[in-house]
Amino acid sequence: MPFSSDQMELLRLIMRVFCSMSVFFNLSLIACVVALKRFHKPMSFLQANLAGFEIIHASMYIIGSEIAKTSPTACFYLGIACQLFANAVSFMSVIISLYVYLSIIYRRGVAERYWYYYHGYVYGMSAILTGLLFVMQAILGRGPVIGEATLECWISEEYPDLRVYLFYLPLWINSAFIFAIYARILLFLRSHRKTKNDENIRTGVIPAAPATDVTSHPEKISQSNQENTSSRIFPISASGSNAPSLSRKTMVASSPPAPTILTIPSIPRSHKTGKSAVSRGNKLLLIMAGVTAIGFIISWMPVSSRRLLNLFTASDAPYWWIVLSAVGLSTLGFWNAGIFFLTWLWPSFSKNYGTRASDTNEGVIDYPTNASGGKNCGV
Repeated sequence: MPFSSDQMELLRLIMRVFCSMSVFFNLSLIACVVALKRFHKPMSFLQANLAGFEIIHASMYIIGSEIAKTSPTACFYLGIACQLFANAVSFMSVIISLYVYLSIIYRRGVAERYWYYYHGYVYGMSAILTGLLFVMQAILGRGPVIGEATLECWISEEYPDLRVYLFYLPLWINSAFIFAIYARILLFLRSHRKTKNDENIRTGVIPAAPATDVTSHPEKISQSNQENTSSRIFPISASGSNAPSLSRKTMVASSPPAPTILTIPSIPRSHKTGKSAVSRGNKLLLIMAGVTAIGFIISWMPVSSRRLLNLFTASDAPYWWIVLSAVGLSTLGFWNAGIFFLTWLWPSFSKNYGTRASDTNEGVIDYPTNASGGKNCGV
């Protein structure tokens, strides 16, 4: 659908403002990964790779499609780069999710074993989908396959079907694969937690509460109570001239009997702390990759739904939908950089402003056990 000049200017303004911010954030991410040793980790390297792809992809929208009229050759190479790196963003998002999946389901060493395969898959699939453009151009013969698109130099309007087959279809497959990965992770964690709880009930493993004098030394408490409640001696003497002559005597004041400690037989229980289903490091990986994946799907959802609408109906989406698509595309790079800096700066923020993570053992009643493994209950 043709747009008025004002509508096009608004779309270009949205793309250039948000894409410029995306470039800045992702450049900052790469600089941190390169300069700071704390980020010399596989997950940070994958995030830096994704940031590099998103920088190039966002730059295509900053340059825009006007260059197609002034320099068709430059538009041709920009279109190739747009197809290559737009697919690379899609495939790298899958790889990050796959890395987290292998780290949690198996272990980190297994996930890192396929490091070179990850990059080979991303670059290889992106190059294949880009090369197929020219194969299909030769087969279909509709003219140049690279040209002016709506907001960038990309697959020309003469080949709308190639946009679906060589970009959107892989994008939708990758989105479904990402969804399946996280569904599998959540099912695994749920099953693992249930198995662990059943094992804890069977073996008596309970979370260990912080040790205190009251809970960790019941024998001392019992002994102290007995001493305090034992007989106390009070000397009594008579004084004064009118008092009868009494020898110095002692009165014994008896106290209530000390509480008896009864032993209730029970299954011997261990005070070993049950391990969490996911380590702290893997939880952080899951959060970082999960936010990136959710952002990837959210950012592509408006433009993907518009493409589906064009595919199955003759009508085009309304202008507000196209504006929403522009916002989604231009903010695609915010998610990866945003969660990177949030997980880095949040501990410092929590420390400075007094925010603390809740204790996982908070609210768990931990009864002391005696030598025979039973519970001590004061009666």
